[in-house]
Amino acid sequence: MKLPNTVYDILKWIVLIVIPAGTTFYCVLDKLFAWGYSDIVATISAAACAFLGAILGFSTAQYNKEGMR
Repeated sequence: MKLPNTVYDILKWIVLIVIPAGTTFYCVLDKLFAWGYSDIVATISAAACAFLGAILGFSTAQYNKEGMR
């Protein structure tokens, strides 16, 4: 499964910037305002990053494999 460049770039931005920044922001605010669930939010976001990172890694491997032909 080779992702189109635009999709790859957007997913990479989400995995490297959006999810970690959003998780950090929520967890910091949770400590200040005692909203709760920061452990659940952190766990879910880590799982999402791992899943999307695996998809990106697989797509990169497919892209590099095709480039060597």
